[in-house]
Amino acid sequence: MTVGALGSTVGERIKGQPWLRHLAWPHLSHIRTWIAEQFEAQRAHLMLYAPFFLLFGNWLYFSLYFEPPAWLTATLVVISFACFFLRRFSTTALLIGIFLLGFSAAKLRELEVATPMVRGSTNGVIMGGWIANFADRANNARMLEIVVDDISGVPDYEHPRRARLYAPDAQELQVGDYIAFDAYLAPLPRPVTPGGFDYSRNQFFSSIGAGGRIIGKPEVIPVDMPIQFEYRRVFRQLRAAINARIDAVIPGALGHFGASMVTGDRFGIGDEVTQSVQISGLAHMIGVAGLHMSIVGGFVFWAVRALLALSPRLALHYPIKKWAAVAGLLVCLLYMLLADAGSRTERSFIMTATMFIAILLDRPGMSLRNLAISAIIVLLLTPEESLGASFQMSYLAVMAIIAFHGTYRNWRKSHPHQVETWKARLWSHIKEAVIRGAGISIVSGAATGIAAGYQFGRLSPYTVFANGFALPVAEVAVLPPAVVAVAAMPFGLEYVPLKVMQFGLWFTMLISNWIGTWPGANLMVAKPNTYGIIVMVMGAGLVCVGAGRLRLLGWPVMVLGLVLGSFIAKPVLIVEDRASNVAMMDDAHHYVLANTKNKFATGKWLQDNGEQVTSLEASNRPGWDCTSGDCFSTASPFDVSYLQEKSHNGPYCPPTPVIIADFPLHHQCRDAKLVIDRIDVWRNGAYAVYREGDNLRVETARAEQGLRPWVYESRKGIKKVTAPPTTTLAQQ
Repeated sequence: MTVGALGSTVGERIKGQPWLRHLAWPHLSHIRTWIAEQFEAQRAHLMLYAPFFLLFGNWLYFSLYFEPPAWLTATLVVISFACFFLRRFSTTALLIGIFLLGFSAAKLRELEVATPMVRGSTNGVIMGGWIANFADRANNARMLEIVVDDISGVPDYEHPRRARLYAPDAQELQVGDYIAFDAYLAPLPRPVTPGGFDYSRNQFFSSIGAGGRIIGKPEVIPVDMPIQFEYRRVFRQLRAAINARIDAVIPGALGHFGASMVTGDRFGIGDEVTQSVQISGLAHMIGVAGLHMSIVGGFVFWAVRALLALSPRLALHYPIKKWAAVAGLLVCLLYMLLADAGSRTERSFIMTATMFIAILLDRPGMSLRNLAISAIIVLLLTPEESLGASFQMSYLAVMAIIAFHGTYRNWRKSHPHQVETWKARLWSHIKEAVIRGAGISIVSGAATGIAAGYQFGRLSPYTVFANGFALPVAEVAVLPPAVVAVAAMPFGLEYVPLKVMQFGLWFTMLISNWIGTWPGANLMVAKPNTYGIIVMVMGAGLVCVGAGRLRLLGWPVMVLGLVLGSFIAKPVLIVEDRASNVAMMDDAHHYVLANTKNKFATGKWLQDNGEQVTSLEASNRPGWDCTSGDCFSTASPFDVSYLQEKSHNGPYCPPTPVIIADFPLHHQCRDAKLVIDRIDVWRNGAYAVYREGDNLRVETARAEQGLRPWVYESRKGIKKVTAPPTTTLAQQ
């Protein structure tokens, strides 16, 4: 102890005292002050938080079990705009307004695309309509999207606005053709498991209300083509011509892979290539997405600017950077139209266009603010995209990459170092490129893993290496030569750039196949809890867009989401929506299939359980005894009987607590604890049975869907035409 001035005492500094001071229990007032300071620091980042509140508003709408009335939506819109007027006085009011706007945008979108739904199988339907789009299938078949003009054979209240129909031998049909035909219509498929992906909702938001098949050869009727189909036909024909040119130089699956990156046409790629890129983590390279749009637009921007810079007069006196941005923007627009302007391509164009427009406004091209603006546009115009894996993975990846760049740039500014020799500068540039490349791969892979694990049950642990090796190849030897090749096609000079592209594709697949052989590359995980994923998205948002020390809170929030996501309730029994197959969970928590029917549905069951086996392998597991034609469980925690019509044993009631039948039992087996027959699944869709102690809890796909516009009550099938043909209007 030393004596200070005026007799004051000054304590000597104790080693470790600064750390001990932080261990003191903070006063409540200090906590309130710290929280207030952190929230005040976020005010400058409100634009970056807006997409998250829009996203959560969209998700709330889609999670409801009932359809909100129009008057409620109108009220919420008024409240939302009132909150915007109060934004100067309350940040909370602004965020609430954004949240309500996200909810209202989803409802308004539903009103825009609403279509009647076909509720049962219907034969003998006579239809007429325009071909709005198509996708090639094997054996010269096509999947047609028809804008329905006239229809007979279904009830009036089931006339869909659009229908998605399989047409055999339809290669001569083109977008904009008016065709009349006989068809078999079927309702859109329900989720393969209760609470699973809702295919009918996905189609509903494209105004598609029916599926089915065209019977016979459709008749093309010469009528005036609506203007909205004229430009699509031109780009469709251009797309086919480009695909043919690519196929002539790069034959086989590799050529189809390259064509998918140029025109978005995925037909013909093959299972081998698809499975390879899925395992390695390069599946985002198939089709046209944000990666392709940004590389193509960036290449054109760089090339135009470099050419203009060759003239000193232009470079010194004119805004060649903005001219190059306009060129990049126009090329991206043509790229979107060429790739058929699907939702994935449109979203990619919005992201890239926002970057180029920012350059035109003298603002940084790559920034979180620009990303937020593009996300706001997408979520307001097409809120259904918020549920898709493509949207989630794209924006999470770009958000993480931009945040990483900002953090790394700030770190470099605070840790400057001088390099004097050319060798030191070269080594510094190499080290910088490696750090940035590895960092981008790590953060983008981790961010997309949140959505990939939930949507596909698949994690690619080596995606860092796959993207680190393959993306430079795509940026140099795949997409830039593709741009040059397309520009040279009118002159017949595409051979050399396409050969360069072929080498790039070959090298990309070499990398993908090599990484796919690494141990544990094909890592499957059980579908995580939805609430855990939402919490993880919130944590990732705080880490990437948060200001001050509050962003550090994002890491424990992500960990919390990871823990919550691991709490998964798995059904011990799943029944397919036609009762054509049943999955039973054995003691090893693996699903055992009763047969190999409906491989699509059973594949999703196995995927959601994190299993890497085929339906055939799962059906060969011990657990069912089907020697009598009917199947009886041998490895289930309770006895199950699965009665099948093909066994010809007739309807009977085995002495088991659970009885499942793929034919109607007509309430015969009243002594069983649970009976599910063909009528039950016809009404309610797929069943999932959970065991809770000695009790069984049952969920159905129909009940989990709720009372929504895209959900239908099944009706009996119609086998004959009930009304005369009505296609005479188009013939006039």
